[in-house]
Amino acid sequence: MKKVAILFVLILSGGFIYRLSSAGNNEELQNKEISPLVEANEDLTIWMVTDIHYIAPELHDNGAAFAEMKQTAVGKDIARIDSIMQALVWEAAKEKPELLIVSGDLTFNGEYESMVGLAKYFKQIEENGTQVSVIPGNHDIHSSWARRFVGSEMEKAKQISPTAFRETFADFGYDLATHQDPDSLSYVIEPKPNYPIMMMDNNIYSDTETSKSPTTEGKIKIETAAWLAKYFEENAPAIWVGHHPILAHAKSERTGNTLENADEINPLLKEQGINALFAGHIHAQNISSDGLTREIITGALSIFPNSIGEITLNADGLTYNHRELAVEAWAEATNQTDPDLLSYSQTSYDIFYDYGATLGLMQMFEEQWYQVEYEEDVMDFVGLLNVRYFSGLDFGKDEELANHPGYKIIQENSKGFLKEYSTRSLEDNDLDDRKLFIPNEYLVK
Repeated sequence: MKKVAILFVLILSGGFIYRLSSAGNNEELQNKEISPLVEANEDLTIWMVTDIHYIAPELHDNGAAFAEMKQTAVGKDIARIDSIMQALVWEAAKEKPELLIVSGDLTFNGEYESMVGLAKYFKQIEENGTQVSVIPGNHDIHSSWARRFVGSEMEKAKQISPTAFRETFADFGYDLATHQDPDSLSYVIEPKPNYPIMMMDNNIYSDTETSKSPTTEGKIKIETAAWLAKYFEENAPAIWVGHHPILAHAKSERTGNTLENADEINPLLKEQGINALFAGHIHAQNISSDGLTREIITGALSIFPNSIGEITLNADGLTYNHRELAVEAWAEATNQTDPDLLSYSQTSYDIFYDYGATLGLMQMFEEQWYQVEYEEDVMDFVGLLNVRYFSGLDFGKDEELANHPGYKIIQENSKGFLKEYSTRSLEDNDLDDRKLFIPNEYLVK
């Protein structure tokens, strides 16, 4: 174990020796006795959500600038994000999972007001009996995209600092931490004995306010690697949670979708026997494998089908099942009158289908092979394909889409993104992306 810990630091520091003591500059963050949420012989239910992209209502007036932003929000239903959060509070109170984990991109684009507003929802969830544990995503900390929308104008909004994040969410994960990294927003929780969960901040951001756009890529930095190495010397974690995936989730992974140093981290986690990885970032419901290792990405809460990953830890192992947030049931139970909420499954579907259809149209122009007679078929195909892929329904061959006229048009004309995207989206046949079981022998050391 000690040999692996030292190797961990050597590789991530580019071959230069990095003193483990440098990660221990704040001993009060290193080790605390925290009571688990359940006893060793009890089942633990965890809900996993990610990529909420919450924007506080006081940051917009539903004017022209916000309307334009909605059209460019890549399928996220930011106009109804408060209703989505209210539905999550309502459903968690009804189902009562012991723990809700949020794996990053909590805010739309790193607005301080959005962070504060979201914390109020987490407080309600905890008051109803479910503990909350969060980590940031690449959109959350010091993003120059933080904006408020007033009429037809966009104005700069207050950014979120690492200190403000830790302080605002102090009661939502950091209060459960047995170990905390003083050099990032990473920490460890153990909600069930023998099942430590690494809550990893693997984002790249400035420590001070910035004028730069959020960095898509992620990376475990050297100081955090040293902290991990020290932790691994005496502990055997079971589960890893980060915002960025470690494994590739498509045959031709796009830049920024996985950790920059994933090739170094993955074998080291294998050495530690960490076979259950969870992430967000790509918004699509997907499960990928590498030997015994399984990485589960739960789809974004902010897009169709408004995904929740339900995890059960019991005497047999870890069971993961995808479920959809019950917005319609919440709307009926709370006497909502908005027809878009009362039929929200269709509302959410339409928003995401339309985003995909528009993507198909714009890509035809960008790839310079647009013809009016192609438009309807290509837009319909990409809209349907987008819904299928991001919902995790792309497991196995889909004859209807494979025979769709839009697919044939793309294969014959595209030499760029549309051909690549449609091809790989129809070739995912390794794992069911909506359910998984990992036996305890691969989790508990």
